[in-house]
Amino acid sequence: MTKVARGYLLIDKKNNMSFPARKHRIAVVDDHPVVLDGLEQLINQEDDLIVCVKAGNGKKALEAVSKQQVDLVIVDMLLENTTGVQITIDLKSRCPNLFVLVLSMSDDPYHVKRAFKAGARGYITKDDVSEKIIVAIRHVLRGEIYVGKRIARQFSKRTVISWTLEANTEY
Repeated sequence: MTKVARGYLLIDKKNNMSFPARKHRIAVVDDHPVVLDGLEQLINQEDDLIVCVKAGNGKKALEAVSKQQVDLVIVDMLLENTTGVQITIDLKSRCPNLFVLVLSMSDDPYHVKRAFKAGARGYITKDDVSEKIIVAIRHVLRGEIYVGKRIARQFSKRTVISWTLEANTEY
């Protein structure tokens, strides 16, 4: 049986059949309901992506991700009672192969560096979200590093990659 991926369909050429490929499962962690709902709407418009978890805090996110298969977590950098860095550390310690994309209002070098060193594979500022969130998700799901345009202006790709290589060494 030959299966060829074309968009979100798998094609079986031998039997002339096609069927949907498995959707990538996304968790979104943010303490603002409007952000959770907006990201869910943007992501669920894609044929190959689905939001399977929406959590307003780190504890709920950790519980939900440990109970079901999730491919990528989008986590806000600054949450009530915790940070995206701490959630990333906790998630990666439980699920080392989980991809994390940090979402933040801040392009502060301190936050960016800490996010990548904690194990995040992407960092996007909230002002880039409506245009670039799907692009960022796809890059990270392919195992690539993604930084939004504001971050890219501040750091070289080599610098960001070096931080990812140091992931979890400081925590």
